[in-house]
Amino acid sequence: MCIFHVTSKTDSFKEFLAAHPQLPVYQSHEKGQKPKIATEESIYTDYGFSCEVSERSWDDVDGQVVDMISFLEVYTTYFESLKQSHKIDDWRFDLPYECEWEENQFTQCNYLPPKLMCLAGALEIGIELSLYWPSADEDDLDLEDDDVSADSNTDA
Repeated sequence: MCIFHVTSKTDSFKEFLAAHPQLPVYQSHEKGQKPKIATEESIYTDYGFSCEVSERSWDDVDGQVVDMISFLEVYTTYFESLKQSHKIDDWRFDLPYECEWEENQFTQCNYLPPKLMCLAGALEIGIELSLYWPSADEDDLDLEDDDVSADSNTDA
């Protein structure tokens, strides 16, 4: 599930987003606004919005990359306009992916093709790779009974 994030410390995106409803924005915020979900009392210190780029699962990096390229091909003209009209402090793709390590495999290589790098690079959009341990059902965990215990001495 790749997401595209945009932030600015000085410029609100409210009017831009209202003028471009075709952008797949799933959330936006204004500076000083309280987050809808927050564990502590906090406020946003910037303006921002996020778009859903891909609904593919985290174990489908290649599919998410295809969706990122399509997203840029469709919306580059909007982002060129945004770059001209706003001071953008940060914009990036957040590309989550699962660790694929196995017992005898010590590396994981994922490829970002030149087309993606050129499209994103032309706008100076970053790509954040967020590596996650694969989700697993309890039945899939390979733990011996004596590996974990409520009586484990963690101070040793």
